[in-house]
Amino acid sequence: MTVMPTLKRKLRQRLIALTVALTLAGVVGLLVWQEGRGADGTAPEEVLENIVITLMGEYPDKPKSPVGRVLQLLLLVSGTFIFGAISGRISALFVTRALRSETHVSVFQNHIIICNWNDKAAGIIDQLLEGNKNSPIDIVVVAASAVADFGADIRSRAVPSRYTNPKDFPDRVHFVQDDPTHHATLERLCAPQAKAVILLADEDTEAPDEKNALIALAIKHLERLPGLQTDIHVIAELVNLSRRRHLQEAGVDEVVSARDYSAGIMAQSAMFKNMSVVYQQLLTYSDDSNEFYFIDPGRYPSHLEGKTFAELSHWVSTYSATHQADNPLLLLGVRRGSGEILLNPKPQSFACLATDDALVVMAFRKVDQIN
Repeated sequence: MTVMPTLKRKLRQRLIALTVALTLAGVVGLLVWQEGRGADGTAPEEVLENIVITLMGEYPDKPKSPVGRVLQLLLLVSGTFIFGAISGRISALFVTRALRSETHVSVFQNHIIICNWNDKAAGIIDQLLEGNKNSPIDIVVVAASAVADFGADIRSRAVPSRYTNPKDFPDRVHFVQDDPTHHATLERLCAPQAKAVILLADEDTEAPDEKNALIALAIKHLERLPGLQTDIHVIAELVNLSRRRHLQEAGVDEVVSARDYSAGIMAQSAMFKNMSVVYQQLLTYSDDSNEFYFIDPGRYPSHLEGKTFAELSHWVSTYSATHQADNPLLLLGVRRGSGEILLNPKPQSFACLATDDALVVMAFRKVDQIN
């Protein structure tokens, strides 16, 4: 059913092209004849040279006759359309070739997606790789524009990265140039199967928070698709403090504002020297620094349920001394089943460990189970 219309369309295009070519040839021939008439006529090669210059959009010597001037004007107008069509055809060819050569995106599972790119992205990738080096995960970076100056982003960081070029990253780090606000892009990157999605502030846009809200809405839409994961954990970087509620209502689970943290760190560092170093170590994955980890329900002995925080601290300290000498553990708090975080809780705010509570510990290396 679609063969005949296609053939008719191709035939029509060829007829139009043939008509244009014959008309152009006729105008050229007529102009050569018109300008070459008489004893003082212009040589044919000079007329052809002027015709080429005219078709290129330039203005050569004016023809001697009024008819020649009209023909030259027709050539000038038609040349604009012809070269415009040729340029458009070439551009379409390059775009089509680029789309066909698009890198194949693998099927990911339990990966981390980073949407947008700024000077924090390289450091985040570095920390994710370091924090998961014993059990590597895929990291997918998607941005509407290409990563232009990766090296400058690395050099501008307070803590230098081991990587100075995207090609230096391990094979598990994938860079995709696409629009993260589109549902199809997120679905193609297996967002419903992701462990987490990080929304960085796109500094190339006038409204980075609004863009992140759109991405969050698209992600939450994927949560409702039949057969897909029902909860995609989304973390968003906040630029404008007044937009926090917008991101939360769009479905962002955790809103992170550098201004909030920097203000608190500077205030505490003013009261207690070197306090910023403490935070820096806690926020940096390395073999020589401590980080925070959650030990989820079912990954610690069931007999800990019902114990007070003091009893839990004593048990963890004893366990660490006897089983974790090379990676000592320190109990810092509890994450309630509701998501509330209690650090060094008072007895009146935390009676005992419930079945759905998680332990918050500090350790040199990742710990997700103790028994």
